[in-house]
Amino acid sequence: MPLDNLHMTVMEVAHSKTEGEIEQLMSILHEHCKGIADHTTTHRARLIKPLLSYDSAALALSFVPAAGEHLSLGRKAADDEYTYHHLRRDTYTGLSEAGVQVGSRYVVPSAHLTIARFNSPNVFGGDPLDGSIALDPKKRRHWISEVETINKWLEAEYWPMEDAKIKAGGEWIVGEEKGLDFRNGRLWYGGGQTIYLGQGFVHGEI
Repeated sequence: MPLDNLHMTVMEVAHSKTEGEIEQLMSILHEHCKGIADHTTTHRARLIKPLLSYDSAALALSFVPAAGEHLSLGRKAADDEYTYHHLRRDTYTGLSEAGVQVGSRYVVPSAHLTIARFNSPNVFGGDPLDGSIALDPKKRRHWISEVETINKWLEAEYWPMEDAKIKAGGEWIVGEEKGLDFRNGRLWYGGGQTIYLGQGFVHGEI
């Protein structure tokens, strides 16, 4: 039961539970979901420096919290003091105060959009699920080279430059256009349903 903005997981509440267990959690959270999902209307965390990252499970587009770089449309440096990590903290607090014990799969509070998940059979040769180590070094080197090439392009095009504004698409203010998406169901591969979609805002409006 993640709270998503687009495809970014802010907080996963529960996983690997029965439908009855999830329904019980939802009955507890129903009256609290609006306050949690609308939090970004007044607490606007800004993310910058998109970069591809990957591990053994997936490929993702990752971001880091902004720290006053190239502010625009009335945003002040002090606004960046509220970060994505504070948003996760506040989300966790809101869920806990509602009486729900958060049981996330992930403990690393990264800000990322999952692009793809790696399934079997492994395109690099070998199968990580059966313990095979017969991986193709040439394919792996090519994969890493392609990722590095894309990251160099992202850095050149979308990262903050000393004498230029951040190009459109190079920053993300969480809650812009739409708020957090409070969802439940089988969400691992994009399923599930929206319980409440938080209010969004237009960048530059207070």
